[in-house]
Amino acid sequence: MSDDANGMDSMMDELYPYRNSSRTYSSIPDVGRLPVDVIAEVRAFASREDAIGDTGRVSGSLYSGDHNHYHLLSQVFEEFAHVNVLQRDMYPSATKFEAEIIAMALDMLHGSGSDSEACGVVTSGGSESLITALYTYREQASRERGVTKPNVVIPVTAHVALDKGAHWLGIEMRHAPLGADHLVDVSKMAELIDENTIAIVGSAGNYAHGLIDPIAELGQLALKHGISLHVDGCLGGFILPWIEANGVAVPQWDFRVPGVTSISADTHKYAYALKGTSALLYKTKTLRSYQYFTYPDWPGGLYLSPGFAGSRSGGLIASTWASMLLMGKSGYRNAAKEIYEAAQKIVDGIRNNIPEIQVVGNPLFLVAFTSEELDVYLINDELKRRGWRMNALQMPPGLHFCVTRPNTGENVIEDYLVDLKASVEYAKEHKGEVAQSGAMYGFGGTPKGNATLAFVMSGYLDAMHELAPAE
Repeated sequence: MSDDANGMDSMMDELYPYRNSSRTYSSIPDVGRLPVDVIAEVRAFASREDAIGDTGRVSGSLYSGDHNHYHLLSQVFEEFAHVNVLQRDMYPSATKFEAEIIAMALDMLHGSGSDSEACGVVTSGGSESLITALYTYREQASRERGVTKPNVVIPVTAHVALDKGAHWLGIEMRHAPLGADHLVDVSKMAELIDENTIAIVGSAGNYAHGLIDPIAELGQLALKHGISLHVDGCLGGFILPWIEANGVAVPQWDFRVPGVTSISADTHKYAYALKGTSALLYKTKTLRSYQYFTYPDWPGGLYLSPGFAGSRSGGLIASTWASMLLMGKSGYRNAAKEIYEAAQKIVDGIRNNIPEIQVVGNPLFLVAFTSEELDVYLINDELKRRGWRMNALQMPPGLHFCVTRPNTGENVIEDYLVDLKASVEYAKEHKGEVAQSGAMYGFGGTPKGNATLAFVMSGYLDAMHELAPAE
C-alpha cells in the first residue's frame, strides 16, 4: 500500500474511529434499541475519548477535569434538561439562574456597585458573545451616529470569531499589528480608526499567546475617539481575577478601566461549567438594549428575543449557576493558584533548560513558544507521538499549552518538560524534514495558498457532517 493510501486510511480512522466497531445509522431504526445497549455504547465512546484528557496531557479544552464535578452539574442539568428558557411563565427559575450568573460575573469583574448600571446576558459561548457584541455596536452606531459602513479595529491576535461575525454582519474588520512585546501596537491601532469606526477590541488574554493587551491604553484611545471598547475575556475572564486575588500582578483589564464598555467571559472555560455558556457584560443597560430584537406584528404573537438564539437550554443555565456556587471564591482561587504555578514551571523549564525555543511574552496561565532555529511542528509531531495534544499556531509558527486543572496533577508538568526537551532533540535530528502536523500552514499568506487551504478546510467541515465511509 502506498504512503498516500496509508495516510488517507489514518486520517479516516482519526475522523471516524468507530466506523468498524459500531453500526452506522443512515435512517431511524424500525424498532427502538434497548436503553441499556444505547447507554453502554455511549459510555464506551466517552471512556475512550476521555482517556487522554484525564491524564492531563491536553492543552486547554478540558478545564475542570473533575468527573465528580461533572456528575453534580449533570444532576442539575437533568432537572432542567427539557426546559426552554423562552417560557419564563412555566420556568421562572431561569430568571433567577441567569440574573445571578450575570450578577456574580459582574461582581468578579468590578462591574457592580450602587451606582453601577452594568448588566449582561448569558450566551452559548465565546463566539456568540463576540458576534453579539459586534451586532450591538453596529446597531448603536447606526442609530446614534448614522454609521452605514461600520468598521471595527482589532489586534491580529484577536479571536477569529470576530472576523466571522464581521463577515456575517457586513462590518469591515481592520487588523492592527503587534509590537515587540507581542501585544497590540496601540499607535498602529489609532491609525486605523476613522469616522466609521464603531468599536475597538482588546484581549485578556488572547487565544494564541494568552497575553493581555494594554487595555488601559486602549481605554484612553476609545475615550479620545468617542467609541466603544470591548474586552474579549472569553479565555481569561474567569481565571485572571483569581490569579490577581492570589497576589500576582495582573494588568487591569476589566470594568475598573475607563473606556471599557463591554466584556465577554466564558463560563464554560475557567468557571468550570458544562460546555455551552458564556457571559456578555455591558457597562450600561442602554448599550445592552441594542442587542435585543422585538417584533410586535407577527401573527404568532408579540416576539421578543435578547439575542441570536431562540430556544435555549434551561439545563445549561441551571448547571452554570450551580458550578459557580459549588466552586465558590475559595475554589476559584485554589484552582487559579495551581494553574498559575504549573504555567510558571513550564516557563522556567523552557527558559532555563531548553534554549532552542522561546516563550512568548510573560504568560500567566497559557504558555506559547516559538523557535528561531527549529520547525516547531516537528516538535509537535514528537510530542503527539508521546501522548501530548498541544495547540499549533501560525504567523509565526508556534505551539501553546493552555494550562487547566487536569494539567496540575502530580508530575504532569515535570513529565511534559522531559518530553518537550526530547521533542526538541527530535526536531534537531530531523531538521529539514516535512512535519506531519502544521505542514499546510506554509501555504498560507498567498491568494493561491489561502484558496488551497480554504478548499481543504471546507472539505474537512463537510466530512464532519457526513456518514463514516465504508472501508
